[in-house]
Amino acid sequence: MKLNDLKIGEEGLIKKVITKKNIKKRLMDIGFIKGVRVKPILMNRSMTVYKIKGTVIGIRKDDTLDIEVEV
Repeated sequence: MKLNDLKIGEEGLIKKVITKKNIKKRLMDIGFIKGVRVKPILMNRSMTVYKIKGTVIGIRKDDTLDIEVEV
């Protein structure tokens, strides 16, 4: 399942980040790493806001396609 498949309030566990090196580094720097729980709290057409590691972070929907999660 991809990160963007999670519904508002549904929590997922990050399994893998598969993307270009520069984007992967940016995502990992803000907490999107294997084994971390993430929950979408707000969505619009271009981005989603997630609660991750006690922080609220917004990322572009295109970048969520490269993150695999399990519920």
